[in-house]
Amino acid sequence: MKRQESQRRCERLSGQPEYFHQYQHADIEELADVIGELLQNPITIEDADHKLIAYSSHGESTDQARWSTIMGRRVPEKVLTRLWKDGVFQQLLTDDDPVHIPAKDEVGLGKRVAIAIRKGADVLGYIWAQEVNRPLTREDDEILRQAARAAVSRLVQRQGKRKAEEQRRKEFLWELLLGNHTSEAAIKQKAESLQMQLPASYLICVIEAPGAQLEQYLYPLLMRDKLFWVVDGAQIVLLMGLPAVPDRGGQSLYHKVEQFLSDSLSKLVVHVNEGNVIAGYGRSYKAYADIVRSYREALHVVKVKRLFSQETARIYGFHDLGIYRFLLQLKRWGDEEGYENPRLSQLKAYDRENQTNLLDTLETFLDTAGKGNLTAQRLHIHINTLGYRLRRIEEIIQVNLDDPNQRTSLYLDLKLDKLNQER
Repeated sequence: MKRQESQRRCERLSGQPEYFHQYQHADIEELADVIGELLQNPITIEDADHKLIAYSSHGESTDQARWSTIMGRRVPEKVLTRLWKDGVFQQLLTDDDPVHIPAKDEVGLGKRVAIAIRKGADVLGYIWAQEVNRPLTREDDEILRQAARAAVSRLVQRQGKRKAEEQRRKEFLWELLLGNHTSEAAIKQKAESLQMQLPASYLICVIEAPGAQLEQYLYPLLMRDKLFWVVDGAQIVLLMGLPAVPDRGGQSLYHKVEQFLSDSLSKLVVHVNEGNVIAGYGRSYKAYADIVRSYREALHVVKVKRLFSQETARIYGFHDLGIYRFLLQLKRWGDEEGYENPRLSQLKAYDRENQTNLLDTLETFLDTAGKGNLTAQRLHIHINTLGYRLRRIEEIIQVNLDDPNQRTSLYLDLKLDKLNQER
């Protein structure tokens, strides 16, 4: 009597029936059956990795996707991929309310309503209702909301185990990044013990955004691509790779990473001031003893992009850095020798004394590989004005801008000088 009175009191206060009050001690399998009875539709409950935890009875009304999930104890990969592509999981990861999903016959998925099971900001799993026996209404949405709350306590213990496993994987990834493992056999053995399926070829990608919650903002993309990652202050470090057996699309690893960065950076712009997000990635390798090299290369790209943001705005890969790959080392050599380009010093002095900006004209001309029209366009001057300025530069510093050796030397020294200023 006391329990029934308490339930009625809760219902009066909330204005909604308390559907699961009397099932507080039911296990997860019983909970799935109760939800199925209330909704009169088949139910599956999965963890955050889309492994099957429980399911209700279903009679003859199960579609291919649900049947495959039950038989394989996990949602089929083709179904997950389609739901990610259609933005379903992005909604589930960000919305507290149920998401109504139309049928996707090409992957054997009938109409569904799904909701994420949350504890705070963490997603513990999902409840899926197959909409087959009758349509699901707004009242049914409330049943699913309450069901998700009721399922939390059942999944917390499972989540604790999952968190511990994740932490061990992250510690192992840090060991690899810092070069603590040199034996390929030992690396593979430890990865297997941690149930980490390392890609056949891989690289390291680093995204940096001071003050941003990168892990939170990128979580849907990280889950979509099943990435391993660690967070280091303002940076998130990603292990990205291709499977041992390439897919039929034949997508290259660099193309995959560029697409991921395109998706990630467009998402981050919403949360972070444009210009504060920097990303870079190293070269691809197959031996995991070389992972430290890819990591250092990615950090090098990020550092160069931080110093030369405009010049490297469209560059993310270490292999695309060009001369910027050498500038930091050249700077060290120049500092050791105490070298300073006398021609650039002379041009700077001329600019100061005559209130001109010929140094900027020279740098822009060299940035455009000597394309006159493009240089004039960037400087917002007439092409004849540009010609006059270039002749004056040649006269002042006694240089031949048609000489590739002199042009290359000036270009490198201009960038090194800029490096001094920006530091």
